[in-house]
Amino acid sequence: MKKLGLFLKILQKKFMNKTLFFIPIFIILAFNSIAKDYEYQQFLSENNLVPVIQSSSNNTVDIIEFSSFSCSHCATFHNETLIEIKDSEVFQNINYYIVDFPLNQAAFYASIVASCDLSIRPNYIDSIYENYSVWTKAESGEQIIDLLNSYGLQHGLSEEQLEMCLKDEDLQNNLLSRQVDSQNIFGVESTPTFIVGGEKVQGNRPASEFIKIISKKLKK
Repeated sequence: MKKLGLFLKILQKKFMNKTLFFIPIFIILAFNSIAKDYEYQQFLSENNLVPVIQSSSNNTVDIIEFSSFSCSHCATFHNETLIEIKDSEVFQNINYYIVDFPLNQAAFYASIVASCDLSIRPNYIDSIYENYSVWTKAESGEQIIDLLNSYGLQHGLSEEQLEMCLKDEDLQNNLLSRQVDSQNIFGVESTPTFIVGGEKVQGNRPASEFIKIISKKLKK
């Protein structure tokens, strides 16, 4: 595999149209076995994942979303379904995690920027999905990159931080390794996929379905 630093240089210099190229599938299918007894809490702990929304309640349910920034269904979840969940009574009991599962180069680039500074990650994610119809319809790859960068800079990411993250192969390898683990451990194959209190939910469902599952978990 080519070094990810070189991959990013190619992306920045030659990604000149709005076609989104898929990350090689062998990255996702690097392993065959699924650890059935692997608890999702262990996944959160081993990856040092920080919730983008954290509850202050003693009775909580963890929600993990595996998402790709280029995924239209993920954008719909964030812009519609999640807003409904936020307006419900169960929202105050939710610890909400987002695990990057980029399905193409543009999404991978956005994941790097989103992981560059955890203090801006929640706001950056919101900007990416709120402006989904803007950056995904940009006329060139360079414009896509400029827009993805601008959302980070608007939320306080410095030019120096951004440049360092784009050169940080450890950060990039960790993103891809976590994606492989997500596929192997939880069988994630499409986005969005959710783990709600240990229960797997595939696809963007009506908010009422999520609220029903969360309410059931809270009563256990």
